[in-house]
Amino acid sequence: MKISFVILNYNREKELLITVGKTMELMAGKSDYEIIVVDNASSDNSIISLSRAYPEVRILARSKNIGIAGWNDGFELAKGEYLVVLDDDSNIVSGLDEAIAVLDDDPKIGILALNVTGGAFPTDYLVHMEDNIDFIGCGAIIRKTLFEKIGGFAEWLFIYTHEWEYAIRCLDAGFSIRYFAHCYVDHRTSVINRSSRRLKVFSIRNEMAIVYKFFDKKDRSKYVTRVYLNNLKSIRRLGPAALPWFYQALVEFMKLRKELVHTPVSREVQDFYSKSCWSTRRFLKII
Repeated sequence: MKISFVILNYNREKELLITVGKTMELMAGKSDYEIIVVDNASSDNSIISLSRAYPEVRILARSKNIGIAGWNDGFELAKGEYLVVLDDDSNIVSGLDEAIAVLDDDPKIGILALNVTGGAFPTDYLVHMEDNIDFIGCGAIIRKTLFEKIGGFAEWLFIYTHEWEYAIRCLDAGFSIRYFAHCYVDHRTSVINRSSRRLKVFSIRNEMAIVYKFFDKKDRSKYVTRVYLNNLKSIRRLGPAALPWFYQALVEFMKLRKELVHTPVSREVQDFYSKSCWSTRRFLKII
């Protein structure tokens, strides 16, 4: 099988039906694909509605919400050579055949970042980068052999920034990440289950944890500090009411770091990551 669409859902029944419906339309007339939906213990009627509307879709119903790691269940089950990663509120509009051709032509590409339009995290900024450390999880293609080599998304992150963590392991395994601008993904960005506080707290916590886990001991304190201070700059935009978010992020990181196993990646990947990510760059020329 060539393509496995793996969709992660949590309490977005209507959006999920739209995503699956549009994916079926995209693949009309083709047979070398499958659609897998992993449901993260939704309390709505997502599974019932989906099974009635699209009985051909493979559904994995989790009893517990484990965040972004829920995708891993679908990756494991997938029979396709390529894993098309989608959110319950995102779908490919066009350009999939061309994207697959790019992957077929270069077996060293582990992750193909797609052109995600709409939503809070569009990918148009990637167009100028030949080599990337970034992709957006609601619109990307992962080579199945990469998953088989390095595993899936990190459960300890739970939500947000899992793309950066996965990108580090992808590069360290000898694969590359490329951006393909001609495969378009519409991210409708449902407001359900989203909050600015949660986004900021988890993002800062996770960014600090990533460098703490993967960077050399002699450098990681410096980069953890940079990540925190660079994120703190956004207080000017968010306002003083957001200050408790930053404190909470720090507290959560201090808890999480006790559970992390230090597994530094190659110096080359560390250097590439530190130069590519805005939050690891020097803070006001001080640190």
